[in-house]
Amino acid sequence: MLTPRIITPECSTIATLLADIDCKLAQLSGTLYNNMTLMLNYPVPAGTFIDLLTYKRILQYKNVNDEYADSFSVDQITDKIKLLKYK
Repeated sequence: MLTPRIITPECSTIATLLADIDCKLAQLSGTLYNNMTLMLNYPVPAGTFIDLLTYKRILQYKNVNDEYADSFSVDQITDKIKLLKYK
């Protein structure tokens, strides 16, 4: 099975990825907050929220220790984050 590559070299740094994750989490959190306070019924994908938090934790650990989860490269994680970012 082919896996698509949707990254560019300047987007594959850990700091940039963490900023992208924080931005998407802020967007999802804002939607969730508006749903609760204004009784809106906008969909908030819980699976995307949990996946982004998991990838954020992995990248933070990988930032400190390069050997953490060494079977997965930063490029592979970048592909997954970019797919979640546009959901």
